[in-house]
Amino acid sequence: MNTKKFGWLLRREFWEHKGGFFWTPMVVSVIMAIITAGSVAIGVTKGSEANIRINGQVVTKLADQFSGEEKAAAVAQFANGYMASAVPLLFVLSFTIFFYCLNALYDERKDRSVLFWKSLPVTDGATVLSKIAMALGLAPLMALLFGTILALLIVVFISLGAAAMGVNIFGGVLSSAALYLAPLQIAAMLPIYALWALPTVGWLLMVGAWARSKPLLWAVGTPLLAVGLIAWFNKMLAFGWDIDWLWKYIVGRGLLSVTPGSWLAYSPEDLEMVGRMKQVALGPLLAQTWQQVTTPNLWIGAVVGAAMIYAAIRLRRWKDEG
Repeated sequence: MNTKKFGWLLRREFWEHKGGFFWTPMVVSVIMAIITAGSVAIGVTKGSEANIRINGQVVTKLADQFSGEEKAAAVAQFANGYMASAVPLLFVLSFTIFFYCLNALYDERKDRSVLFWKSLPVTDGATVLSKIAMALGLAPLMALLFGTILALLIVVFISLGAAAMGVNIFGGVLSSAALYLAPLQIAAMLPIYALWALPTVGWLLMVGAWARSKPLLWAVGTPLLAVGLIAWFNKMLAFGWDIDWLWKYIVGRGLLSVTPGSWLAYSPEDLEMVGRMKQVALGPLLAQTWQQVTTPNLWIGAVVGAAMIYAAIRLRRWKDEG
């Protein structure tokens, strides 16, 4: 594959979908930052009227509520969990990727721009792969970048608010290794996310390359209707089939795998581990994430997704009607 041509294909995808992949996370980040800054400012200015409670008691002077050990523990928990403020951006990312993949091959047939792109010396495989690289590579990285900036801004706002109430946590937070490791730990989960999301990405691309109209109805309605009919027949005729398995591994994996962290729902012990955690810690979560490489669920889904991506490439080669 010509890397220079592939680079231009990636630029094309970014330019055409800059609103979803760049402006949307930026706007969401700005709104969340403004809300957080306003909330901190209100809390500081109202003081005792804010009815802040710690251990059931109303706090009027925050500095009196923390001993040295309590302050260190609070700072450690804050430094470990500050990236949780970026979670809304990750869910916005999942919606963006879902509709991007669904319409990526459909829209170019609808407006017949596919005829122009096919006239260029670029293969169908390279074109489809550039869309996958955009969805599972550059888009998550951009979301992580905005999420990190947002989380750091929130750290600054909360630290300033604490300082205004008599507690200085700047030094403890800035000296915590967790503050700097957290974005890297999330970035280390992205390869697993890319593999895990392949069934949904492949399904949406294939439907978008095939459907003549209403791709959303075909993509979502087909698995829901199929499993719904199977569940009805199973109930009426008492076949004893495991319908929950179909909902989880066909509908769930087929439509929701682009949701970050959705792999934890397929490992009950992972969910129990997260529930038992006393504080947000990305280290154990990163370890649990990479343990997915030892599960057949990840690799079977990746193979099925790759097969559907291949089908999407073939369909793009054959279908060019509007």
